Amino acid sequence: MTEYAPWITLILLVALAVWLDKKMQHPAFRTGVGLTLIVVGPILVFGSTRWITELQSNSVAVLAFSYGIRLLITRNKYHLQRNCPPHPLLRAPTMNLAPNFPEDPVMQQLLQLLHEEIGLPKHKTIRLQTSLNFDLGCDGSEAKQFMEMLEQEFALDLGDYDTYRYFNPPLFDVFLKRRAKGHGEKFPLTIGMLYLAIKTNSWDTQTLENLS
Repeated sequence: MTEYAPWITLILLVALAVWLDKKMQHPAFRTGVGLTLIVVGPILVFGSTRWITELQSNSVAVLAFSYGIRLLITRNKYHLQRNCPPHPLLRAPTMNLAPNFPEDPVMQQLLQLLHEEIGLPKHKTIRLQTSLNFDLGCDGSEAKQFMEMLEQEFALDLGDYDTYRYFNPPLFDVFLKRRAKGHGEKFPLTIGMLYLAIKTNSWDTQTLENLS
């Protein structure tokens, strides 16, 4: 039984290390423990060689040193997981996407922005043809802020984009209402148009409306 003692000790220490790894989630705490173990490891080897050898536990010091390095390398592991913004599909788990709806990083970022600035319905199917003005109920004020965010996030050249082609001006703004006169009925501004504009890095009204 004595000959298996070092292996039993090692297995128990590894199990303890795995358990502690899940419990120690704060970066500062992981850093502190990691540095301590990195110092303790060599001390156990060089400063206490005699009793380490007698216990046949040389691997304990190596394990402590290695685990200390691991804690330092992964000190921000749980911190980054908490700060990472979840995908819109995780924040709105009942959201339905139409078949063949693109889910590349560009569309994911666009959905994230739509979710934060306008709001996406949880129980309606989201399609490329879903319009911000008719389907999502986006008004002129929201549209202005959203398009500014879109321009910044994707470095998008808005080209000949005309907000009054799709949205009515705020009711209280008489000056803008005069500017919007003569635009007639509004056209749908769809998610597909936004996606195409981002992919081509420019806004060409006729091309986007025809393609979408």
